Amino acid sequence: MNRYILVFIIVLSGLQVFSQSTCSNTSDSAALYPKQYGTFKDYAFLLNGKLIKRKALLNNPEAKLNNVFSNSITLEGKRYAGAVYFHTEERYAPHVRYADQPAYFINGRQVSPYQIRLIKLELYKRISKSAQDTTINGGLYRGSIHVDTDEDFFADRIALPDLIEKYTGLKPELVTVRWLGSQNLYNSENDTGTIIRSNFPLYSFKIGNLSVEKIEVDRVHFAQGKRYVVHLSDYSYKWSKSKAALFFEEPLALDTVFPCYVSDYDMQEYSIFTHAEIDPMVYNGLNFYLKKLSSTMELLEVKPSTATQPDSITVQFIVMKNGMITALSSVESDKPGHGDILSAIKKNACVWSPAIMGGRPVFCHKKMVIFYSIDNKGNIQSLDRVEYRYDHH
Repeated sequence: MNRYILVFIIVLSGLQVFSQSTCSNTSDSAALYPKQYGTFKDYAFLLNGKLIKRKALLNNPEAKLNNVFSNSITLEGKRYAGAVYFHTEERYAPHVRYADQPAYFINGRQVSPYQIRLIKLELYKRISKSAQDTTINGGLYRGSIHVDTDEDFFADRIALPDLIEKYTGLKPELVTVRWLGSQNLYNSENDTGTIIRSNFPLYSFKIGNLSVEKIEVDRVHFAQGKRYVVHLSDYSYKWSKSKAALFFEEPLALDTVFPCYVSDYDMQEYSIFTHAEIDPMVYNGLNFYLKKLSSTMELLEVKPSTATQPDSITVQFIVMKNGMITALSSVESDKPGHGDILSAIKKNACVWSPAIMGGRPVFCHKKMVIFYSIDNKGNIQSLDRVEYRYDHH
């Protein structure tokens, strides 16, 4: 029996992280709260690009954490488990992604430039923007973007200051956060993570499965005293949604009326499929789509008694490989209200996902019929159903 216990202890010991204290990925379990902190054991310390002894940080009160490299590295002939980079001169400061960005808001709450790119564009209701510079909590922003959405973006998220206090017991003002992909996804890539040292309230995270799966803490002695690096290994770190990332590529240039419709795209250089292994489709199905169109046109979901005559419109367009749509047109001659339907389709273009061929997104033609009802004056009273149409060759 003692032999089995010894083997069990050895196995458990083999699971310990080399230089950092680790939390379980089980949400709200006792093991999620680290009891010990690592010290970047066997890591090299570099200040302004030069290898230093750790005590040298005490003589450099301006030193800031630059980044952490978690793979083995050889410097000046010596092998290290990783490297921690610091700087006092701005020319050694790391490139800041999404610098000089607008202030972003989701349903009135400010968020980081990273997390605005995680929204489900399929569920947005309206977008507004301002090019006027604005100062919020001492930070200067190049304009502002407000997104109102049906997505409950913050429902399962915890704000970063609360996360730090709940899971590490540390005061946020003593912490620098390193946000990176989960270890099983992190394979010696150039992207060593994102350092977050300020504006913590703009960040929020999901904890547990397919989210923040591991929390680690390392302690560093600066001139000001002990400070802590909290590593958040997040499964969703690389999951910036491609459509949202493209959408906010030039945020102040985006079209707030037709944000996912491209009006002047040159399709001559691309192959456009009429069928695919997986055809373009709308988020949440055609009934959801019909409700979105009806809402945009300010029509009742239930057909009113004034809707006495049925009619329809057949439209065609191209779903691009990024999920945007272009080249929308009506197949038949225009009738009263058709312009409103085409406008509603453009306004709700974000609900489309691209066609897939060979595991890759491709450009694809799409045709559909929208059935509607009109009153005795020809005014559209309700949208009744949507059906896809396929050309047979």
